Amino acid sequence: MRALQTWPDEQAFHADDHQRRLSAEVDFGATWRDATSNDAFRLAWIRDTGELYLCRADGYDGSCTDVSVLAVLRDEQAVDALLEGWRVARTDPDGLSWLFGRLELLTAA
Repeated sequence: MRALQTWPDEQAFHADDHQRRLSAEVDFGATWRDATSNDAFRLAWIRDTGELYLCRADGYDGSCTDVSVLAVLRDEQAVDALLEGWRVARTDPDGLSWLFGRLELLTAA
């Protein structure tokens, strides 16, 4: 799955669109893993922009780097349908593969 757009960190991500900073988010956890890495990733959806984004989570201060918008989804129902089962997948040692597989459903539709 390719990102729609990327930023080096959360500060740059928020600076690029002030709605991101002001909007409520739906947080899907910061425990997403890739089988090839020890890094943890955070997944969230921004209500006002519809952006589903993933970033590399820093366990020490809660900040994020390598912010990527993965999809733009119109409403929370679309997010819920896409990510059905996320609570189990987010703690899997290769949960990001599950996530990217779900995102492939968007391009197949």
